[in-house]
Amino acid sequence: MEIGFGILGQTALLMHGNVVVNAASPRLLQVLAALLTAPGRRIPVSGMVEWVWSEQEKAPLDPLATLHQYGLRLRQLFAEKGIPAGVGVSKAGCMLQVDPASIDYRQLQAMMARARTYADRGDHDRAHVEALAALRLCRDEPLVDLRTARADQWRTRWARNDWVPANAFVAAQQLLLGQAELAVARLEEVDGAHPMELSLATLRVRALLAAGRGLDATEYFRRMRAEFQRCGDFGAADELLAVYNEAIKPGSRSAFPAPARAGATVAPDVSTEVSGRGPGEMGPVRHLPPDAETVVGREGTVAELDAFTTDSAGQSRPVVVMVTGAPGAGKSTVVVRWAHRAAGRYPQGVVLLDLRGDGQTAGMTAADVVETLLELLDVAVDQIVSPVARAARLTRLLRGRRLLVVLDNVARTEQVAPLLPVLVGCTVVLVTRQRLSTLLAAHTIPVVTVGPLSQEAAQALLQRRVGLRAQQDREGAARLMRLCQGHALALTLVANRAAARAGMRLVTLAEALRDADMLLDLGDDGDWPGRSLRSAFTLSYQSLGAAEQRVFALLGLHPGIEMSSEAIAAADGRGLSAVRRSLDVLVAAHLIEHPGDMDRYRMLDLLQMYARSLAAQLPDFVVVRRRMLEFYLLSAFRGHELVFPGRDRPALPAISDGIAPTVFATAAAARQWFLRERATLTAVVAVAARAGLNDLVFVLPSLTADVFDQYGHYHDIISGFGIAASTAAEVGNGYAEASALNDLGQVLLLMGQDTQAEQYLTMALRLVDEHDIGIGRVTVLMNLARRHLHAGRTEQAVEMSGEALRAARSLGEPERCAAALHRHADALLEQGGHQLEALDLYREALAVRERINDVPGRILTHIALGDLLRRLERFDDAEEQCRRAAALADRSQHLPAVMKLNTVLARLRHAQGDDRLALQHAHRAVELADRTAHATGRGRALDTLAEILLGTGNIDDARVLWERAAQLFRDRERLGQAARIEAVLSELDAGWVPLAREGERDTVAIPSPRVGGLGDV
Repeated sequence: MEIGFGILGQTALLMHGNVVVNAASPRLLQVLAALLTAPGRRIPVSGMVEWVWSEQEKAPLDPLATLHQYGLRLRQLFAEKGIPAGVGVSKAGCMLQVDPASIDYRQLQAMMARARTYADRGDHDRAHVEALAALRLCRDEPLVDLRTARADQWRTRWARNDWVPANAFVAAQQLLLGQAELAVARLEEVDGAHPMELSLATLRVRALLAAGRGLDATEYFRRMRAEFQRCGDFGAADELLAVYNEAIKPGSRSAFPAPARAGATVAPDVSTEVSGRGPGEMGPVRHLPPDAETVVGREGTVAELDAFTTDSAGQSRPVVVMVTGAPGAGKSTVVVRWAHRAAGRYPQGVVLLDLRGDGQTAGMTAADVVETLLELLDVAVDQIVSPVARAARLTRLLRGRRLLVVLDNVARTEQVAPLLPVLVGCTVVLVTRQRLSTLLAAHTIPVVTVGPLSQEAAQALLQRRVGLRAQQDREGAARLMRLCQGHALALTLVANRAAARAGMRLVTLAEALRDADMLLDLGDDGDWPGRSLRSAFTLSYQSLGAAEQRVFALLGLHPGIEMSSEAIAAADGRGLSAVRRSLDVLVAAHLIEHPGDMDRYRMLDLLQMYARSLAAQLPDFVVVRRRMLEFYLLSAFRGHELVFPGRDRPALPAISDGIAPTVFATAAAARQWFLRERATLTAVVAVAARAGLNDLVFVLPSLTADVFDQYGHYHDIISGFGIAASTAAEVGNGYAEASALNDLGQVLLLMGQDTQAEQYLTMALRLVDEHDIGIGRVTVLMNLARRHLHAGRTEQAVEMSGEALRAARSLGEPERCAAALHRHADALLEQGGHQLEALDLYREALAVRERINDVPGRILTHIALGDLLRRLERFDDAEEQCRRAAALADRSQHLPAVMKLNTVLARLRHAQGDDRLALQHAHRAVELADRTAHATGRGRALDTLAEILLGTGNIDDARVLWERAAQLFRDRERLGQAARIEAVLSELDAGWVPLAREGERDTVAIPSPRVGGLGDV
């Protein structure tokens, strides 16, 4: 399942194989967790409060209104992530409409049902594997985010009905498979967390006896029986006694077989062709590297190998298993470790052969493997000339024997496919970097994938090799682990370097290894064969075809951690289908990951470092780098056209031939693309600047900022325009520099950093005057007027916005004209006494914005009109303006505008006497301000909420909210707003409150290359 939900641990979204635990605020995730416990069923409002708010927390004043806010945020989250789910909130309660099979605890139940079906059929191997996979869904204590009585009750029921039975089932299957010690270990762990469970106690008695630990079984039985009797559960005590007596009865046959013992003998049908020995006299063959004692964090891999290679009696079985993973993941190491542990199940021998598929020397063929095995069995190979005869001789020798054959470093199917009929009676483990698709298509072969080490395992490996320094320098150890990303070879090489440099702090080593070449070449000290990351990756790279080598190198040029085949095809120049075939080859070679989405690929940072070094050697490096960046620029341009059809856009620079941008079916799809590619688009600007592609640097931030603004991603906007401004200054492009400085100032105004914003705007005004940029002067003047309003300098704001309006009218540029009309109306309202004049200006601005189809601008002007008409007590007209704004906002998903609309609706409902609805809208505005990190929007919403609470007689809460709002405004240099609220607080202390209202308005941006009206809030 590509998309799902998880509550077996932190509340999480399960997105294409990734666990996302920080997708929303903690409270919203708590609400989601409660709903996930009862998918498709309605939970009463009072029940939701009991689920989410603990006794130590203050419950919301209006639970229904609060839950409405959370329902809206959940629906927006689902839409943003493309999750097929819905949320309904009403007086009757709350309900999550979702496929129950997408929730992890329901998946666990389904997997356990399948496991029990396999067990009923006698297929205990599959039952065991399926049950272990089910239990791996548990990441931590269920509902760990919720600490309420309701959540405690759910956890208790889940443990009793699902967790304990599942662990008991696994232990029972392990006993049936002869893995008694594993069963004992599991039961001890579960019994410690859930004592006094009769099912666990009876199983543990049987497991201890099956493991040959009779004294431990007797001691445990006596202790548990006495405990049951002490608690008054005599029935459980009697049942435990019956189980114990039956299990130890002389001559009784246990329900579970004894574990296989090392050295156990079987009466095989042995040929007499081995060095003159008689039947059954062939000695054991042992050809293994030394045991890898330092292996950590691979218990799951070892358990999978055990499960696939043993039968229900715990004996080895003839089977072929494939172990695969990325280069340097530690495949061979863990298989060697497992082979040493499993050797007792193979009395005739264990053999590991290196097929040298890594390319360092000539690889072994199937005939070479047959010859080597015959030599290990003391057969005079030189007397058997024919390869066919040799294979037949080996087949006869191995008939009836239990032999483990590990074929390491397999490169191609042709190396091992001819061996499978010869080794048909053996356990064969194939270790390969390459997923052998041809072999898997012809045979049913289980695959064990060795992935990155967990953080805990990585820490254990580092501590084992470095010692106390890893504990003493925790920050350095953490940075080294982040560099290695759980990659086993990288961790080993880094740990070895740290151990060899005993006088170097780990944090210093981590800083040095940020150099990609140093990290890739770590361990290459002149010895042969090389044991560095570069040498490990090179072996996989050299096994690729020319087309795949080129695509792999191109991936190193990608600026993000996730990439689409369209972006790679744009750089490569081949057709999309051909590029996708090459990407499939790279996935099979474990050089990239395909996490689930049909067109999204990921690459380990270490591999991308290596790929980047290869890309620099491409003869057309400069061309392909530009083509990849142009793909994102052109896609962003097409997306902006769809999302903002009425806005001007900067002109595109010349685009290379054959660049096919992403095609968007709807504006919503384009918006989702901007959000999904946000990190990549931000990185593209930085990469383009380093490459000297200034024409891309000056245009792309203007295309992405409008969407990022809608979702409060201000830091991404600042990053893009900051790079554009510095680049323009370096090359002396005054127009581009003025535009970027204005946009930086505009975003900082939105963030409440007015002093810094004024510095940028003043610099921008100087540049537009120097270069005689008329439209730029209009834009900067409007934003400086906004700054004056924030600082309480109303007269200067009116004068400057009026000058901007006159200049905009003379230019005849409709979008700037509409913005100037709106801003001048804002300033006049702040000055006071100009309501009718402002009303005319808003209406004129709305008419222009309707003519040019500027949807975001129309939303804001409708909201401003609604607020002004409310103050004029023309409530029906105000209602109509808000209705039109809401209809447009539903399509545009402009969260800051929706936040502002809810603030105005709260004021309107309060003026109409409906304080219940007013409170709902005010709370929703606060929630949206939190979601978009919009501090001044939060101040406006708190101000409105305080006014409503005061109207209901709740003076104390109103005072607290006004104090918080005033502090927010003052911290963000909204001095006029802060002074107004502080005056209200003073008058409240005196016993009465005049309700002056006005709040802040929007800001504007320089056109071409930055034309659109960013952040109109």
